[in-house]
Amino acid sequence: MCLDRDESGTFCAAVASQPDRDLGAARFALDRGDGAAALKSLDRARRGYFKAHDVDGLEHVLDMAALVDQTDERTRISRANLEYAVKQNLRQESRRAAHQDGDPWVDPYPDLQAPTEHTGLVLTRRVKLLIGLGVVVAVALGAGAIAAIAIFDPADEQMVALRLVNDTGRARTVRGCTDPDCFSTWMHRDVGPGLETDAEVDADALVELFKVERSGPDDCLPVRIHDGYQQLENGSGALAVRLSKATPCPGTTVLPVPTEQTPL
Repeated sequence: MCLDRDESGTFCAAVASQPDRDLGAARFALDRGDGAAALKSLDRARRGYFKAHDVDGLEHVLDMAALVDQTDERTRISRANLEYAVKQNLRQESRRAAHQDGDPWVDPYPDLQAPTEHTGLVLTRRVKLLIGLGVVVAVALGAGAIAAIAIFDPADEQMVALRLVNDTGRARTVRGCTDPDCFSTWMHRDVGPGLETDAEVDADALVELFKVERSGPDDCLPVRIHDGYQQLENGSGALAVRLSKATPCPGTTVLPVPTEQTPL
């Protein structure tokens, strides 16, 4: 902590901003070799810098993310998701700056692609069946659902596009979760009001869980992918779900609809 003068000339304590404190926490976590904690702090810093339109801060987060030791599959995937989110933020800030200056926009990451991996977790067929039955029962009872995410060999998966439409009137951060507590994520997107983002999901998944961040506790959006996929004619087309359907966690399952039924 340092001292500085305020407008009246009186000395006052200069306190680091929240994203700077999160960055410091990430540095301490890196020093003690805790990559998972470092990534959590870095992601909080990323959100803070993005809200403040702080490009230097975002670039610092990206540099520190590269220092996280990829000791296991979960950490590797979480780091890849964080780096993708930071680059998307930097891309948006560069577009905003170009628009303000009246200059043509040059994409700083023209080859940026979203991570396609979900998680290193492997579930047996029996466990998948038990999880699926639990979700079906929860849906039948109208209770809050627990996300059941079955991971298969990508070569055996039938994928379908899911469009997440932000109709909340405010910018929202959406995470695709690989576990019920959303400790590990396979997707992390910032979606402006009135905008949308697409994700490729397994058409055979009974439920995919998304978390929608708010100023208070996060809301959960468990989406019934397979039931929605059954609505598509010959399995062609895409599905859509509105972020306003998210409810307090663990959330109530939501049936997505074909995109042509969900205009912005």
